[in-house]
Amino acid sequence: MVKMEIISKESIKPSSPTPNNLRTFQLSFFDQFIPPIFRVPLVLYYSHDESTSHVKQAEISSLLKRSLLNALSLYYPFAGRMKDESSVDCNDQGVDYFEARVDTCLSEIIEQPKVEVINQFIPSTTEGVLLCIQLNYLSCGGIAIGMSMCHIVADGCAFSMFVKSWAVLARGDTNMVAPSFVMSSLFPPREEFVLQTSLASSKPSGATRRFCFSSSKIAALRAEVAANTGVQPTRVQLVTALIWKWAMARKGRDRYLPSFVLCPVNVRGRMDPPLSEYTFGNAIWRENISGNGDMDLGELVSKTREAVGKIDSKYLKELQGANVNDRPVKDYKKMMESLADNEADYFGITSWCRFPFYESDFGWGKPVWVSTASWGFSNMAVLIDSASGTGGIEAWITMDEIDTYGEI
Repeated sequence: MVKMEIISKESIKPSSPTPNNLRTFQLSFFDQFIPPIFRVPLVLYYSHDESTSHVKQAEISSLLKRSLLNALSLYYPFAGRMKDESSVDCNDQGVDYFEARVDTCLSEIIEQPKVEVINQFIPSTTEGVLLCIQLNYLSCGGIAIGMSMCHIVADGCAFSMFVKSWAVLARGDTNMVAPSFVMSSLFPPREEFVLQTSLASSKPSGATRRFCFSSSKIAALRAEVAANTGVQPTRVQLVTALIWKWAMARKGRDRYLPSFVLCPVNVRGRMDPPLSEYTFGNAIWRENISGNGDMDLGELVSKTREAVGKIDSKYLKELQGANVNDRPVKDYKKMMESLADNEADYFGITSWCRFPFYESDFGWGKPVWVSTASWGFSNMAVLIDSASGTGGIEAWITMDEIDTYGEI
């Protein structure tokens, strides 16, 4: 742990009141499949060098807060509070905004990242607040912007679009795309779809560590899988299967024990017509893929690719009209119940690759690194593009008794 001191805390409200006709934000039934206590951590890191030394810390703070006011007017649900299980009261109560001084240098964080240190960059959650932000001043002059978002109102793509819009406003750019709020009309919330079981507990569990997959290693494994199976996987499909196989082996369970990997699939581009990338909410369907430890990497890749590939416009059209007894929902609930009863292992693997977090230029350059932090729940992995921009992937994995940094 490093020394960290909170030097200010305030509530940032939208620059203009939310109109009365928008005061209630209806969740979609996709949102209803998100455990309500899940929070999504994100940290953007910025260096202090010759190109940014002209920007003073006080100016950074003022610029971030001023542009955040306007960003919240566009993304108004973030400034509200949960009204009930299926709606947000967009009452403009605001988001929590902290500033902190941290006794560490950016180079130390990047060269030897420790989740226990990175967790300090994430603001403490105030009950009911849907978005918290913390501007961390590092001893070297660099900064780290930590954020924590309530997952029930938005997914990683929506989060990245919010950050992108916030940065555009900070730069004074007029090329602004407003968010779209159509998910609840396409997939209305339904009382019978509220999850009766949850993978989350109120107490954090497991340890989070970062594992790096270089672009060269990914390319070599893709070629090997393609040669053995005739399937050319994406890099995300390959790394997903690799983590799944590694995690099953670490469990030390019978190799034939059923195992599920939950892969959230972004449906925005799979709808007909496609939805805007600025569509707010959880536009993800969590496809569950079954396997066991006796399968080789090629088999797991093929199963992952097949399961994700079936989520097309026809599948989503059927899902729009699905009821609680239809196969997609019934299979999902059955799987959730088996996990709750410990009848199978599960691993949740979500990808933030290609999300534009590395484009977040608030006026002093793009981040030199982007990370998540501890999500607090075991059997999870978050995939993020590596800072090199060459196609590598960083996997932030949370499991019980995991104590290794490096490569899988």
